[in-house]
Amino acid sequence: MTVIRWLDANLERLLIALLLAAIVLLIFANVFMRYVLNESLSWGEELTLWLFVWFVWLSVSYAFQTNQHVRILAFQGLLGPRGQKAINILVDLIILAFFAVLIFECIKLILLPFVMSQTSVVLGIPIPVLYASAPIGAALSSFRVIQNLTKTLRTPSSQTSKESLA
Repeated sequence: MTVIRWLDANLERLLIALLLAAIVLLIFANVFMRYVLNESLSWGEELTLWLFVWFVWLSVSYAFQTNQHVRILAFQGLLGPRGQKAINILVDLIILAFFAVLIFECIKLILLPFVMSQTSVVLGIPIPVLYASAPIGAALSSFRVIQNLTKTLRTPSSQTSKESLA
């Protein structure tokens, strides 16, 4: 398995696992220090928040990769295989359009002078690092949606109905 294939299959899973582990460890350490040692990590809460924001955006991409987003199938179930395939394609195109707008608007926001000059209160990390989670997560999600769209376009309509109900 090449490195690119491994990254394609595991990138989001690895990153969200690391982020979740870091979040749990930070919260545990802060609770332990606060209630056992009567001290607190001054930076722990802010870092946990930053890690959580990145975790959420990368999890969105992972959910698209594994096709685990919530879907309403009541209307789609009334359609035949060709109609289901058409709906899947339409939904993917709408999602891609949304992500394109989101990426564009987020980048515009990040590049504003007052955003570029801000840093976090405790950690002193530039705020654009936090804001970058949205366009990066949306770009990764777009890549996964394109992969799903390609798979849908290549799948015969007769198999679409079986896959959409799984």
